[in-house]
Amino acid sequence: MDMRSYVARKAVYLLITLVVIIAFNFFLFRIMPGDPAAVLVPKTANEDIKNFIREKYHLNDPLHEQFASYIVQVFTLDFGNSFSTMKGAEITDFLGDKLMNTVYLVGTGTFLAIVLGIAIGKFAAWRRGKPADAISMSLALVFYSMPTFLFALILLMVFGGMLGWFPLKGAVDENHWDMDFVSKVGDRAYHLVLPVIAFTLEIMADFALIMRNSLTDVLTEDYITTARAKGVSNKSLLNDHAMPNAMLPVVTVIAISIGWVLGGAIMVEIVFSYDGVGMLTWDAVNDLDYPLLQALFLVMAIAVLAANLIADIVYTYLDPRVKI
Repeated sequence: MDMRSYVARKAVYLLITLVVIIAFNFFLFRIMPGDPAAVLVPKTANEDIKNFIREKYHLNDPLHEQFASYIVQVFTLDFGNSFSTMKGAEITDFLGDKLMNTVYLVGTGTFLAIVLGIAIGKFAAWRRGKPADAISMSLALVFYSMPTFLFALILLMVFGGMLGWFPLKGAVDENHWDMDFVSKVGDRAYHLVLPVIAFTLEIMADFALIMRNSLTDVLTEDYITTARAKGVSNKSLLNDHAMPNAMLPVVTVIAISIGWVLGGAIMVEIVFSYDGVGMLTWDAVNDLDYPLLQALFLVMAIAVLAANLIADIVYTYLDPRVKI
């Protein structure tokens, strides 16, 4: 089977999985406790007003009709109106801005975490058993075990509160849209510094630990011993022989992390009051905003599926033993 057929087969599997996720996403919010109509009207409102709301949002329709309507909405990118989080606004009108804010934060943090984590894991594995290995892995375990919100709060209190070097909240300044392009880039970068540091250190340890363990195992393989006996330089031995195979487990973690770029970092965004998808998800859960939650979960699922498809393709290039 050639690569084109392999990708086509994977795409079919992805589509089937997506259909199952869409169905699950629909029924999940229908079995959750709570009445959406009660969210939209005051508690003192009479039953007639609640029935009007149910009719408006087709909540009284048979389940199969609601599902058919939902399928049409999904494939036309019509997610409906927010119940309360954005006060009845069209979800598609504001979701894009929130997604971009999260992509800036989580995308930058994920990229830095991957680069730094792999470098630290590579450094530790090549010096396994030495003080450098123990120190670097101890630091990685400290960040791995520390609660995200705790480290984020420390950064916020010290550098945002006590020293006043960085803003305490927000993704951009209030007058951001009145700035020129260069000032906009600087303003966004200024607001990203602390959240990116918190997010990067949160997930960097994952890549460092996995890279270190994977590379340690590979360095004990017979073909590495043979290459060393042939006089292959240490640099070539590490980069050309060991790293490609050691990267296989890391690719899986990278795919998952990239897939969750659109999912945001809820804890980081809450602590820094960062206006992204994580914060939006938290508000939607508190407000029982079912249409918005459905849209958010669907976007996250699609991102994870796409990232896993890319990971499968990368696997075939990294390891010839993976059968197409």
